[in-house]
Amino acid sequence: MSKVIALTGTSGAMGGEVLLSLMRSPENHKVRCILFEEEHSIPSFVKKTIRKYRDRIYAFKGDIAHYDVCVHLIDGADYVFNCASLIPPKSDHDPVGTYRSNFVGTKNLVDAIMASGRENEIAYIHIATVAMYGHRAYPHVWIRVGDPMISSDYDVYSMQKMKAEKYVLESGLKKFVSLRQTAVLHKYMFKNNLKDGLMFHTTWNCSLEWVTDVDSGILCKKIVENDGRGELDGFWNRIYNIGGGESCRVTGFETLNDGFMLMGKSAKKFFKPNWNVIRNFHGGWFYDSDELENFLHFRSESNEVFWKRMGKKYWYFKLGKIVPASLISKLAIKRLFKNTNSPMYWLNHNKEGRVRAFFYSRETYENLPDKWDEYPLLCEGKLEDGSEIDYNELKNINNAKGRLLNHGYDDTKPLKSLTLEDLQDAAQFRGGKCLSTAFDGNVHDKALWQCRDGHKFTLTPYTVLKGGYWCPHCCEPKPWRYGQIADIPYYGQVYFDSHDRSETDDTYPLTDHEEDFIKK
Repeated sequence: MSKVIALTGTSGAMGGEVLLSLMRSPENHKVRCILFEEEHSIPSFVKKTIRKYRDRIYAFKGDIAHYDVCVHLIDGADYVFNCASLIPPKSDHDPVGTYRSNFVGTKNLVDAIMASGRENEIAYIHIATVAMYGHRAYPHVWIRVGDPMISSDYDVYSMQKMKAEKYVLESGLKKFVSLRQTAVLHKYMFKNNLKDGLMFHTTWNCSLEWVTDVDSGILCKKIVENDGRGELDGFWNRIYNIGGGESCRVTGFETLNDGFMLMGKSAKKFFKPNWNVIRNFHGGWFYDSDELENFLHFRSESNEVFWKRMGKKYWYFKLGKIVPASLISKLAIKRLFKNTNSPMYWLNHNKEGRVRAFFYSRETYENLPDKWDEYPLLCEGKLEDGSEIDYNELKNINNAKGRLLNHGYDDTKPLKSLTLEDLQDAAQFRGGKCLSTAFDGNVHDKALWQCRDGHKFTLTPYTVLKGGYWCPHCCEPKPWRYGQIADIPYYGQVYFDSHDRSETDDTYPLTDHEEDFIKK
């Protein structure tokens, strides 16, 4: 049966693929979508799709930061897919735009649905991000829903995405889902990353579970198709992690290496190991990514298939087999040292807050090896303390259970089996209390909580236990101060994987001088 789908983020890597995938559905869906107001910002790929399916696509220019635009967008829609987001590196340079796109736009869409008179009929699909989990270092490289929301310092992108998702969870929407999107392998990767110092933010040893742009589009199409056939029983009103699965689980080094191998040479020929940061990134392998696959069966591409597709698509990769790696490194990579988002820029311009957040200290940076044979790569079985590990054993999901974070209660229980005692246990593990005296089993009804500092607040049990959220006064980055709550077991178990015990009083303020930091 044909449906009407409202789509945001159409000009982005994921949104464009969602549009194309919906058009390829045999059910002849119709799409209402918003485009950037700047014509040059609309990819030719999206323009071609709109021209080809002009009888089924209604596209208009606008900004979801304006409420009336959102009201117009969802008019008559059966599904609303919110793929819009200002992402890094653009978000790193535009905190105001990031707030408007990532939070205000989400709020407007949700409010428009709730005021539409059709709030019981419209399904809202929210695209969140793996970045909300923050930096995950060894040994806690495996992520699952319910892990704490603890964004990396200075990451305004994840900060606003956290606010947006929590608004969705607490809104009272009748039919929603939040999909925490992993890193996306997409056709614009090299073009985008070779313009900004963001390339150096990928830690060599971070765990990354990718998904391709094509599979992300298929995923969204499958939601509409499977729901229309009544095949999504138990799917709605939950959070899921989007991941490509076993064939898409690698490290930061392996990712960059796979890309540069299209030029016939290892990333070691183009980079020195001390060019990239050592922490304060994001990513992980999803212990629960198969839950979404079991509902939707959307996976069609591995990392290997994606890179082969890119090798065929872009002719300039062939130049790497002719031009010396040292010359490419000088012209394409080293030139980014002067970019304000580059670690080398922070070091040369005394941005001590950034140096502290991403390297621990200037001294730590200066002691980093500049030769690959001296640098401990996780994918080669080497840990930073000099010990060794079986990397394949670490990647085996059957061995992952012992490396999962503790959620403070019996999280193996089905949602419908949770009790007041579970809520109390979870609150205690977060340093606080559940003040509600009764719980009827509905995890989407508000409950009353209190943090260790005495702040009282209401959140649904689902937002706390599965969302990973806690006190809005203490546990959100305004400013970034996660070290100050790291003595709470729920947060400390991940924070101290990449931070020293001396960093519990460090604060990275949200000011015009965000490069500064305060140490009490």
